[in-house]
Amino acid sequence: MEIKKVTGEKENLRFIVNSNEETLFSLLKTYLEAMPETDIVGVYKEHHLIDKTEFFLKVKKGDAEKFFKKALAEIKKELAKLKVE
Repeated sequence: MEIKKVTGEKENLRFIVNSNEETLFSLLKTYLEAMPETDIVGVYKEHHLIDKTEFFLKVKKGDAEKFFKKALAEIKKELAKLKVE
């Protein structure tokens, strides 16, 4: 995955990757939606055959990048707990 473009201010984060990352971003979106600090979170894919996925996060107050990284850490922690049976 190559990140093509990153934009944002303190409370906004938006980036575009040149691959199909809908699954990863949907998982992140689910975790971020549960955080009370999240105002808007979204994933956009223009067409299923185009390898370009956009992710957007806006928080009510604070640093959007910080909350994005917090969600990544929570996902990693949850996956580490899983055991294959």
